[in-house]
Amino acid sequence: MADKTKRTALAKYTVAAIAAVLIIGVAVTTVLIKAKRKDVVVIEANKESADSLEESFKSKEKKKSTAESKAETVMPQTTVKTENSFPIDINKADLAQLCSIDGIGESTAQRILDYRNKVGVISSLDMLLNVDGIGGKTLKKLENYLFVSDTDKSVAAQTTQTSKTATTKTQEKTFKQVNINTAEAKEIAQALQISLEKAQLVVETRGKIGGYTAKPQILLSKAISEDDFNRLEQYILI
Repeated sequence: MADKTKRTALAKYTVAAIAAVLIIGVAVTTVLIKAKRKDVVVIEANKESADSLEESFKSKEKKKSTAESKAETVMPQTTVKTENSFPIDINKADLAQLCSIDGIGESTAQRILDYRNKVGVISSLDMLLNVDGIGGKTLKKLENYLFVSDTDKSVAAQTTQTSKTATTKTQEKTFKQVNINTAEAKEIAQALQISLEKAQLVVETRGKIGGYTAKPQILLSKAISEDDFNRLEQYILI
C-alpha cells in the first residue's frame, strides 16, 4: 500500500514537472515570438523610413536639377563690369566699357551710344549734357574716365565747316535778286525768302512813298530788320 502511494505521488510530481516545463516552454516561445515580431516591425519601420528618406532626397535632387536647368536656360541679360584702362576715347568706347565706369548703368551707357550714333562724332564731353540722365555732376565724374581725341575734334570741326558751307551755298541758290519797285508781293516773298505778309508791307510802303529811291528805305516797311537787310541787301534792286 505504501509503495502504491509513493508511485502515485511520484506520478503526480512528474506530471506537475512536465506541466511546469510545458508552461515555461510556452511562455518562452511566446516571448520569443513577440520579440521577433517587434524586430520585424522595427525593421519594416526602419525600411519605410529609409525608403521615405531616399524618396525625399531624390525629390530634392530632382528639384535642384530642374532649378539649375532653368537657371542655365533663362539667364538674365546683365552687363558684367570689366576692368578697363582709363581714360578711354568717348568715340570708341563700347557698351561694356561705359558700364564699367562707376555710377554708369547699362541704360545710361546705351543712351550715350545712341546719342553718339545720332551726332556722328562727339567733339566735346560737354555734348554729353544732351544725354538724358547726365547732368553737371555726372559729367564731372565722366571727365575722369573719358576724353575726346584731337582727331575727333578735327573731324568735328571739318564736319561743322562743311555744314556751314553747304548751308551758305543753299542760301545763295535760294535767294534771288528782285526789284522792290516793280515786283509783286509774291515775287518779293519768294526772292527774299520772307513771308507773303511782310512782302505785302514792302509793296504797301512803296505805294505810300511813291517808290523806293534807296535800298535802306525798305526798312520803313518794317518787313525786315537791320540784320536781315544787311544779309539781303545784295538781292534787293531798285
